[in-house]
Amino acid sequence: MFIVMLLLYGFLPCLAAAPSRELLSTANQTSATRPAAGSVVISDLLDLHAACGVVSCGRGTHGGTQSRICHTSHGAYASFLAEDKEGGTVFHLVRIREGSASLLHSAATPLTGANSVHVLSDAQENVHVLAAGVVSVDGRERASLCIHHLDRESGTVTHHCAEIPFGHGTSFGYSSAGIDWAQKRIYAVYSGGDAPGYFAWFTFDLATMAWLPRPVVIDLRYRHCYNYCFADGRGGMIILSERDIKNATAGITPADTNRKIDANYVWDELRLFLIRDLTSPAYTTVDVENAVYDKKAGLYPNVQNNAQGDAYVDTRGHLHVLYMSDDNNGVSGSVQRHAMYDRQFSCVHNELLGFQDAHAMRMAQSTCGRHYIIAMPYRETARVRIWGATDDQGLGYTLAGEKRFDTGLTPTYAGLAVSCPRNGSVRDDVIDCLFPVDHNYYYFSVTLKTK
Repeated sequence: MFIVMLLLYGFLPCLAAAPSRELLSTANQTSATRPAAGSVVISDLLDLHAACGVVSCGRGTHGGTQSRICHTSHGAYASFLAEDKEGGTVFHLVRIREGSASLLHSAATPLTGANSVHVLSDAQENVHVLAAGVVSVDGRERASLCIHHLDRESGTVTHHCAEIPFGHGTSFGYSSAGIDWAQKRIYAVYSGGDAPGYFAWFTFDLATMAWLPRPVVIDLRYRHCYNYCFADGRGGMIILSERDIKNATAGITPADTNRKIDANYVWDELRLFLIRDLTSPAYTTVDVENAVYDKKAGLYPNVQNNAQGDAYVDTRGHLHVLYMSDDNNGVSGSVQRHAMYDRQFSCVHNELLGFQDAHAMRMAQSTCGRHYIIAMPYRETARVRIWGATDDQGLGYTLAGEKRFDTGLTPTYAGLAVSCPRNGSVRDDVIDCLFPVDHNYYYFSVTLKTK
C-alpha cells in the first residue's frame, strides 16, 4: 500500500504558456492514434440501478472532486447522495464485486450541499463514508459530521457523529476529504465565504473513533472550492483548489455581455495551499494558473479541474494537475493542460495535453509505475480512452486502450470518478470507475498493463 509522503518547502510558481496552433494541431493528430492491442482491459458497464435498485439525485451527481469510489482487496465501494420517497436526503453505500453490485447501507443525512459525501479506506482496508454538512441550531450554523464505519470482517456499520460549532458565517459547504494512514486521521475540509474566504477542517481520529472538538480555520483573501486534499503522513496536507467567487468580486458587471458562461460566479484560478501542520492555520500558496481578465479582447477566464481534470500525487511524490483553461492568458478558446510539480513544489512542467478531445480526465498508475489518464467525453455516447505514458515522468501520452459502450448513454457533465490513492484505494492495477447519466450511476473497471 502506498502512503503519500511530501516535502512541504521550497515553493516556486510556474507560469502557464499560451497555447500554440502548432501544438493544437499535433494534439489532434495524436488523438487519432489507435491503441496497441491488449494494452489495457476495460470491462463492460454495470448499471447500479438495475443491479441493486439505487439511484442518485441532482446533488449526488454534481461536483467532481468527491471521493465517490474506493478500491480494496474485498471489493469496490461507491457512495453518493440520493433522496427518499418524501424528498429527504439519504446516502447509499454500494459494494461492487465480481461483476455484481449490492446495496450495503443507506442512511438519512442532514446533508444539503452537493459535495458532501465521500468514501475512503484505512490502512486495514476498513471502509469509511464521510458525510460532512451543516445544520442550524438556534439560528447559528454548525458542522454536521458523521463517519459511517464499515467493518470489513463483520460487515456491520457503526456511526460516529458530531455537531461542532463554527463561527465563520453562513456560506460554508463544498466539503472535501483527506485520509492520513500514518497519523490515523480523516479530515473533513470545508470552503466558504467570498471575499474574504476561508478553509476550515475538522479531524476524525481513527484510533479513538471520535471527532476532535474544534476545527482549524484558515482565512483567505477569496473563497476557493472543489478541493483535492493530500495528507502527507507527517501531520500536513496539500490542497489543490480553484477560486470560486461572485461576478462582482471579480469585477464583472451585467454590462459585460461577452461572457460565455451564464452564472453568477466565476471559477478563474487554480492554486495550491501547502499546510505543514494541520493543527495550525499557517499556510503557503503556489499558483498553478492565474486569471487574466482581458476585457478589451472579450476574454473572461474559466480555469477549473473539478470535472474536467484531476489532481494526483504519483509514487515519486510529484503532483500532477490536469485542468481546463478557457479564455485565459489573453488567448480565446478552451484547452486542456497538464502541470507537474516536484517534491519541493517547483513547477517543472505546464503544457498542453497531447490530446484535446476529452471532457472528464482522471490519472492513475500501474504497480510498475507507468502513468495513465482515463478520459471520457460529454454530450456524446459513452466511451472511455486510456492514455499510457511514454516516459517515466508521465508527461507524454499515447493511446493505450479504448472502448465504446454501445448503449446510447450520454455521461452527465460531472463525469468520471475513479479509485485512487487519495482516498486510500489499494494499488493493484485495477482502477474502479464510476460515471453518472442523469441520476443513474454506471460502473466499469480498467485493468492496467503492468509492463
